[in-house]
Amino acid sequence: MTIAPMHVSYSKHFRGTLVRNRLAVSAAVAIFVAASPALAECSVSSDAGAIAKPIDMTVQTDANIVASMSLLPKLMHIDYSSAAGGKPSCDLGQFTAGAASYELYGDDKAGRRRTAKPARKGDPIAQIVPVTDIIKAINASKQGKSATVEGYLLATVSKTEFTGWRYYTGMPDTATLKRDMAEALGGSTAPIFRNGADGKTEIFVPKR
Repeated sequence: MTIAPMHVSYSKHFRGTLVRNRLAVSAAVAIFVAASPALAECSVSSDAGAIAKPIDMTVQTDANIVASMSLLPKLMHIDYSSAAGGKPSCDLGQFTAGAASYELYGDDKAGRRRTAKPARKGDPIAQIVPVTDIIKAINASKQGKSATVEGYLLATVSKTEFTGWRYYTGMPDTATLKRDMAEALGGSTAPIFRNGADGKTEIFVPKR
């Protein structure tokens, strides 16, 4: 008859100890997370010396690059729906373009994706897209080789247009991307080209 009370007493003691242990573990985890910035931060790579290259349409290689970039939406099936769906895994922080708020995402998987998503549904999306020279790609394919990435295009995608703004010789750092994306989305810089909903491409780079 004395067993039951002893059993109840032990169970209460065990539950109390378990609760205290759980609280201690939770506190330890919270302190560890707060003291470990690496757990909260996310970073992506960039290329040293990457610059926004001026385009000169009188230079054949530049003209080839512009023609190649204008074909990217068709070649890579880029439209507003595809740009809005899914996002890279790393959150690189916010920036503003005019009165609009954006969140930049990126990762170093194939294509080294960088995408700026708008807080307001329906606003344009900014993307970094790898660029290959279409002429070199054709020649490489004849030899059974893959085309190399020549650089990266900063483009904005709306429901009616695909606009190319900057051509970089390599992948820029996050701070540069945020600045240049804000300028492009805010319309405070000149574009290289624009593909309209009618299928026509406008080139804005003057021939020097």
